[in-house]
Amino acid sequence: MKKKFVVILVLIFLMIFISGCINILPTLEEESITPGKGRLEIYLTDSSEKYKVNDPEAYSAVYITIYRIEAHIAGDDDGAEGYWTVLIEWMIGEEPTFDLIELKDKSILLSEEELAIGKYTQIRLFVIYASVDIKLGESGVPVEIPSNLQNGLKLIHPFEIIEGEITELTIDFDAEKSIIKTGNGNYKLKPTIKVTSTIVTEITQNE
Repeated sequence: MKKKFVVILVLIFLMIFISGCINILPTLEEESITPGKGRLEIYLTDSSEKYKVNDPEAYSAVYITIYRIEAHIAGDDDGAEGYWTVLIEWMIGEEPTFDLIELKDKSILLSEEELAIGKYTQIRLFVIYASVDIKLGESGVPVEIPSNLQNGLKLIHPFEIIEGEITELTIDFDAEKSIIKTGNGNYKLKPTIKVTSTIVTEITQNE
């Protein structure tokens, strides 16, 4: 009888211990967002068709360096004008460089920000530097960024930020079509870009 009592007591202590461990185990908090706002996620990809593998002048790499991304919120019915807001801006020397060819059939997250709810008309992508590697030629060949693009690539694609929801924008940057070889043998950036948007899911708001 005494032995049975000891076993029961041990079991009780074991249950209490397990219960305590469960309570102190870290749990993943639900994805949350500030009331009155939604989240904008911007991705970069290149879904263009395969490159000419037998072309000696085909690009083995197409690099772009981005230093700022902005979004333009539309004006309202009361006559208020729209305005640009900076989503993300990298410090000088820390700007990320992406090889568009490496992004074939996959994407990378550029920016993830909470924004005021409302309608947006476009985003603006600031490319500070671009270069290419030629398959059977030089590497790191500079690509000229025309003056009209130095104030940002305006990607006109209206989208809406909805309270408590995630909006995904995907920038599909066609590497091959966006680099033009000029008559003097230089290369120039002439962006060929598509933008798509998706409302992903409703997420829990912070109290």
